[in-house]
Amino acid sequence: MTVSHEAADTVRIRSTEDLLALIPHQVGRQPRNTSVLFFPVAGASALCLSMNSPTEDTDPYELGAELAEVLARVRHCGEVVVTVYSDHALEGGVDREAVAAARWECAVERAGLTVLRTLVVGPQHWWDLAEPDRALPVELIRDSAVNAQMIALGSAAEPDAPEHDPRWRHRFARRAPDVTRAWERLRTDDGDPAPARATVPGSTPPTIDPDLRHPLTAWHRAVRCVQADRQHWVDAVLGLSDGHLALLIEGVHDDLARDALLYAWLSGSTARAAAALAGLRAAMVRLGGGTSRSEPSEDEIDEALRCMVAVAGEWDGPPDWDTLDSAYRVLQVLDGILGAGCDPLADPAEVAAGSREAAGDRGVSSDQEPLADQEPSSDRRPLTAVAASVVATLAQLEVYRGRAHTASRLLARCAEREGAAGAGRPVMPGRSAAADVAHRLRRQPTPWWCVDRRTAWPGRGAWERGASDHG
Repeated sequence: MTVSHEAADTVRIRSTEDLLALIPHQVGRQPRNTSVLFFPVAGASALCLSMNSPTEDTDPYELGAELAEVLARVRHCGEVVVTVYSDHALEGGVDREAVAAARWECAVERAGLTVLRTLVVGPQHWWDLAEPDRALPVELIRDSAVNAQMIALGSAAEPDAPEHDPRWRHRFARRAPDVTRAWERLRTDDGDPAPARATVPGSTPPTIDPDLRHPLTAWHRAVRCVQADRQHWVDAVLGLSDGHLALLIEGVHDDLARDALLYAWLSGSTARAAAALAGLRAAMVRLGGGTSRSEPSEDEIDEALRCMVAVAGEWDGPPDWDTLDSAYRVLQVLDGILGAGCDPLADPAEVAAGSREAAGDRGVSSDQEPLADQEPSSDRRPLTAVAASVVATLAQLEVYRGRAHTASRLLARCAEREGAAGAGRPVMPGRSAAADVAHRLRRQPTPWWCVDRRTAWPGRGAWERGASDHG
């Protein structure tokens, strides 16, 4: 259970609302378009198993066999509550979800279990399928005593990603063309990946390269912006300039800078990450047969070695959860912007409308045609690759959180986005953000700090509990 360091308090489930309130705290996020099986287990505890919701084509006998295999070593009590989460579950009816629930009931019986209750949770209402015509408001779940208790204990159920909120999707679409152009200029101006005009306002953190175009500087300030306004973190990130956002994107696309950034978020020290980056760059020059302009210091070499161990999930940790979670928020916004700008599966009308509105906000007169010559390059492959780097970096942070399954789903998104764009080179082969995460997952699916609730995510006081942009 994702709770903080205090000794475990008893959580008493007195109603169905209490049980539904507990599930997001157990799985670490608000489930969407998935199924969660809730098993009472020995010792008055419980296990939540998140699985894809079955469809009409799902063989319930195969599903039951898979479920039995998963539970073979779990000391459960032979009973289960099935909950189907669906964005399509509306007040008008839950026919589609009832099909999934029926498949689960058959599969659960095949696995030798007893179904205690079958529930459906939608965006605004939830149902007990024993009374399918009775829609209950989801506010009953949010206002339950268990939800209040878990938040008081320090639990941090992950809020929905901002890209799932229509309000944020529209704003992402508005920013996407400008941020895309800023990133393209960053990559092409005079062959310099960091042009002079793409600077970041604010003071330079100590012991970091004073160049305001440095990716560590840009990320340090972005993370501080989120930490300064946790309740409105999406607004905080969208308040950054196009050039600043472009620097953030390029920072996680560069292999060595990305390693240093991961080290900064794990350790909570941008200064240590800056020293590590200097050591890593010197090492790469040496490995390439070149000569560095200056030899790295002993401290830079030491930090480079610590960086590689930490990024692999094998250091003495645990992570600085406050910094890592703040960086995660920034990455979520970057993912939303890049998804709106380069995802071939995105709604073109929404992106175009956002572009026109953004142009109107800048005071462009009606007799001008600014969009025709300002559109990003039609070759989406470079932008698709950098978008995949952002998603893969999110996946790496999920690995640090102990959520390997979520990380794997994010890596699958990288491959889908690359394939949909028709890029000639796949994301996974060679050195790339996605390939790095996949390699680390194969070697160590779960870092050591995830197995002890005193060190596991979210950590004590890592986030302002219950605060989100959606209130």
